[in-house]
Amino acid sequence: MRIIHIANHFLPDAGGVQWSVLRTAEALAARGHDVTVLTETAAGEDWRDDSLPFHVIRFRVPLRRPLTRLFYWRWMWRHRRLFSSADILHFHDYTPLIHWFLPLRAIVRGPHYAITFHGYEHWPIRWRHRLLRALAARMCTSRFAVGTYVRELYRHPVDAVYLGAPVHRRPELPLPEIRRFGYAGRLETDTEILPFAAALAEVSRAQDIDVQLDIAGDGSLRGRIEDLAHARFHVHVRGILVDPLPVLRDARWLIATGFLGILEAFTTGKSVIVPALSDIRGQYVRSIPDHETLMTVAETQDELRVLSEGIVTGRLEAQLEQRAQAALRFVSEQTWDNIAVMLESHYRRGTA
Repeated sequence: MRIIHIANHFLPDAGGVQWSVLRTAEALAARGHDVTVLTETAAGEDWRDDSLPFHVIRFRVPLRRPLTRLFYWRWMWRHRRLFSSADILHFHDYTPLIHWFLPLRAIVRGPHYAITFHGYEHWPIRWRHRLLRALAARMCTSRFAVGTYVRELYRHPVDAVYLGAPVHRRPELPLPEIRRFGYAGRLETDTEILPFAAALAEVSRAQDIDVQLDIAGDGSLRGRIEDLAHARFHVHVRGILVDPLPVLRDARWLIATGFLGILEAFTTGKSVIVPALSDIRGQYVRSIPDHETLMTVAETQDELRVLSEGIVTGRLEAQLEQRAQAALRFVSEQTWDNIAVMLESHYRRGTA
């Protein structure tokens, strides 16, 4: 099959959607399909599209609001033969389908239309996002969601749900004796890394125990997190790393928030801690099957404080180790090839 993935976010920009599109395209290409990724993300100086096992088409349109959408439509119209020649047009989230492609939906009738909803746009959920996603779902024959919470929040049709798989397959990493937490990801409010860091700062002072927080990432909360450091709480923010392996390797416990980050942390064999203080984060985490046996989740400030103290003092060591081993077994079953097989089955139903 000739498959075109259409996504406004792609590598080398970092993020869960970008990695998911990459690994999905790789897995489908490995299964013999002719795969193309269409994106407006720029390549960057150190990025080589020609090293990938699929095609990448990158484009730009002028940003002149309120006319920007017309430029998108014009670009799509000029490349309508590309879309008509495909067997599958797979959109990633509603933006490229509604804002880029909408007028062509009535004209390009041959391909099978699929869409993956990767997450949520805003919390609390806004009515216009519900409307746009419902429209996008009705325009496609195959609808996928990353996490069951998507179906619960938006109520639009979803034909299959998956979590993704680890972006990198890490070897099982050794556990250092030092009390060091590791985190790889954005330093923004929605990740809830700030209240966790604050709890660690409080516990380390109260227990008079040295605790370290090692971070691969950056964002608007960087200064506030660094300001939490004191004589017993040591914070090292390394900035964005292409590969966060040094942080994962040197930590005893891993903090994770996104699906791909959680799954990748599972592969290390180390304990995974997830702050889920907001309603949306709680729904997000609970959509992972048997999550309570795989990771340790704190859903309130009090739980976060008690959990931090239990980890730092060693009281929860046996429980954490048990969950880490269960997570290692769970993640061994999550592969991008399995996801590609699932996508294929839905593609074939629509093209049969």
